Amino acid sequence: FGSCTHVWNYAQAIPHLFPSLERSLRETGFTYSQNDLGHQTFRSALPLREVGHGFHAAADGQFGGIMKVYREWRISGDDEWMKKMYPLAKKSLDYCIHEWDPRETGTLEEPHHNTYDVEFWGPNGMCTSFYLGALKAISNMGEYLGDDVSRYRALMDRGRKVMEEELFNGEYFIHDIRVDGLDAPSPVEASEKSL
Repeated sequence: FGSCTHVWNYAQAIPHLFPSLERSLRETGFTYSQNDLGHQTFRSALPLREVGHGFHAAADGQFGGIMKVYREWRISGDDEWMKKMYPLAKKSLDYCIHEWDPRETGTLEEPHHNTYDVEFWGPNGMCTSFYLGALKAISNMGEYLGDDVSRYRALMDRGRKVMEEELFNGEYFIHDIRVDGLDAPSPVEASEKSL
């Protein structure tokens, strides 16, 4: 499983050395590994085939994939490739908003899986920065294509404000843990029921 989306975020040389290989990974992630709702598994199956979607999507991996579509387009200059990938990336982002930012605050409030193989509850600097990057990437691609990206720009502006004013303590970015007032059931209540 060498395709783990959130780990693959760290590989920055490959798109410059082997750009067609990197574009093929984007195609795999947004076709075989993404369902009709926009949920992506964070590990693609080999041989390539559609896979089940019974496990969490990885927020940083899914957002990173959107940014990587933008990066691959910028490196290749292949407008036709980007036009093919844009609707898939947009569907992916819409899924993320629906699942993790349903109140459209520009931050991830609902529990979200990530590279640490745990769920973060509430807004945090790490995953919110990926979210803002994905919003910027989809906005830039959509604007280039003449799509209305006002929703994504507004989310990005709201999220950036929260990052700067609420998630930065003057020295570093924090995690504002929240378990109440979410769509997800309380983890405390769920754990008490299992005893």
